Amino acid sequence: MLSVNKEKTSETDLFKAVIEAKALLNPLGFILAEYTSYVDTSLAPCHYVLFWEIKGKKGKHCKGLDPK
Repeated sequence: MLSVNKEKTSETDLFKAVIEAKALLNPLGFILAEYTSYVDTSLAPCHYVLFWEIKGKKGKHCKGLDPK
């Protein structure tokens, strides 16, 4: 359970969002391999931070990172 300022996000809700993101990445040739999350309270307003490990499907390679 993630919680920011009395707002609670269940693991189920987070997992649903990850599944939706996976569905968006798939047609682009990417796979969401792993993810983790935490609540960042160092800035106002507090917010959730998600880290995703995204891999290219076999034969798909990233030519370079987007500087943005």
